[in-house]
Amino acid sequence: MRVYVSVDMEGLAGVAHPLQTYHDAAHPDRTDYDRSRALMAGEANAAIDAALDAGATDVAVNDSHWQMRNLRAEDLRPAARLVVGDHPFSMTQGIGGTQRYDAAIFIGYHAGAGHPSGVIAHTYASSVVMEVRVNGVAHNEAGLNALRLGAHGTPVALVAGDDALAGEVGALLPWAERVVVKRALGGHLAESLSPERARQEIRDGVGRALSRLDTMGLHVLEPPLRLEIDTRLPVMADYACVAPGVERTGPRTIAVECSDAETLYRWLLTLVRLAGVPTV
Repeated sequence: MRVYVSVDMEGLAGVAHPLQTYHDAAHPDRTDYDRSRALMAGEANAAIDAALDAGATDVAVNDSHWQMRNLRAEDLRPAARLVVGDHPFSMTQGIGGTQRYDAAIFIGYHAGAGHPSGVIAHTYASSVVMEVRVNGVAHNEAGLNALRLGAHGTPVALVAGDDALAGEVGALLPWAERVVVKRALGGHLAESLSPERARQEIRDGVGRALSRLDTMGLHVLEPPLRLEIDTRLPVMADYACVAPGVERTGPRTIAVECSDAETLYRWLLTLVRLAGVPTV
């Protein structure tokens, strides 16, 4: 059994504020980010350990947060491989080609942009995206990543984060095990389990999920697929509409028709990056 683990940071136990999730060059003495890197490794290792205990013969860990070089290789279990560095395919780097996985596990994930209480809720780029919809249904990062994984035959077996995320995942990926490591009390406020307790919940959850792989589904939608993105500012939609075939359907909304989920995911990354140009 081959297992793919995608690890974000905002959904980790003990993390509730954006300043905990990135290095602030203006305050080099601030230690919040380094502490969060350790929390990130701790929850990733809990998933790795449980996957190995369940019979996994290969575990790949994708660093899926911010600039995607947060995890220190020396902090992870020796049995795992780490995907780290610049990621053209973002949170699903390493999927596709000859890399086939039997299950995916999402750790440290969060609710989608616009959620009223989700901790640090956003979708791919908080400075750009207000909402992403596929065939009219709002999709958070877990759902969007699950679409690409589904196109490559890999089910999302478990998603860990706050209770706001768990609610969204229940609607989008009802078969997936959901581990709640904190209760969302607001955009920058949470009631969190201790790291030790959160890791045990993840170990138990991964064990349950991998024991019932035969019940897991793929997030596959009937084509054609319509991708819609509400940008924060009209100028962002201006820049995204430079791409051929992209429609402007509202002051801040862009849309494109896609033949399959792989194409949709590539359009998602392309349009979010184009729309982000005015913020640079």
